[in-house]
Amino acid sequence: MFKKIKNIFKGFSSKESKIFTFLRAQVTSQMATVVDNVTAFLLKKSLDIFKVKSIDFFFGRLEGYVFSTIVGQILGGFFVCFMNWKWSFKSKTVKFRYILVKFFLVWLGSLSLNTYFTFLLTEWLKENRWLIKLLGANSDDVFIFAKLFVALIVGFFWNYTMYRRFVYKDLAIDKFFQRVFKKK
Repeated sequence: MFKKIKNIFKGFSSKESKIFTFLRAQVTSQMATVVDNVTAFLLKKSLDIFKVKSIDFFFGRLEGYVFSTIVGQILGGFFVCFMNWKWSFKSKTVKFRYILVKFFLVWLGSLSLNTYFTFLLTEWLKENRWLIKLLGANSDDVFIFAKLFVALIVGFFWNYTMYRRFVYKDLAIDKFFQRVFKKK
């Protein structure tokens, strides 16, 4: 009986355990979410202080909360890439430069999903005054609720799955990267 319990505990805490890897990845994900959301919230509030509602770029105009979401995603992305490499997935068989390339591809998908669905959900929430009243926020701050909800969904269904199956795994694409990097 004790031997079974010991084996279950040992399997849970081992480096190769999928459960333990998942838990470590969730911890780093939550830490990155804090970095991301605190950055986005502080940037949005800073833009509000200076009465900047939107920012013009060469490709068009971005709402302040969309710009804040993108900047937060960038900082959170750098944080989670490094932490997952060093601690969560402990990917010693894959060179970090290959991880960076694969992470960047996955991160672009994550950035797109987070930004697009945060925008859609925020605009929908702004139209529903009763929901804003229920959340206890004004229409300018409702984006943080949308951002948190979208970040949780994208983090679990897109980020974790892609990290585990693609980014931090030694795959055939790494051989392609070796050829590309050697030619330089």
